[in-house]
Amino acid sequence: MADTHLCDPLGRAITLHDSTWYGHILKGHPEVGRARPFVELAIQSPQEIRQSRSDPDCRLFYGTGPRPGLLMQVVVDVRRGLVKTAHFAKRITGGPVEWLLPNP
Repeated sequence: MADTHLCDPLGRAITLHDSTWYGHILKGHPEVGRARPFVELAIQSPQEIRQSRSDPDCRLFYGTGPRPGLLMQVVVDVRRGLVKTAHFAKRITGGPVEWLLPNP
């Protein structure tokens, strides 16, 4: 699989590198092995984007997970335009909301 180039709802270019996917995410979070489409969707069509409390350059993207009650959380360094990590989450955490999915 090749690096994936994505765009978030705020127009930022974000890359999910294969080296990050295989060398970090799958090693630390093997449960997301078949969830790469959920990671990509969380960046392109998130439910919510929050600022990181620990790194001013990072944002927490939340998208749907593989089953109800489970979210996909993707940590993105928006200054460098790259995915740092991804894992499943049961609830939304982080700092202030940067972007929220509009209600229809």
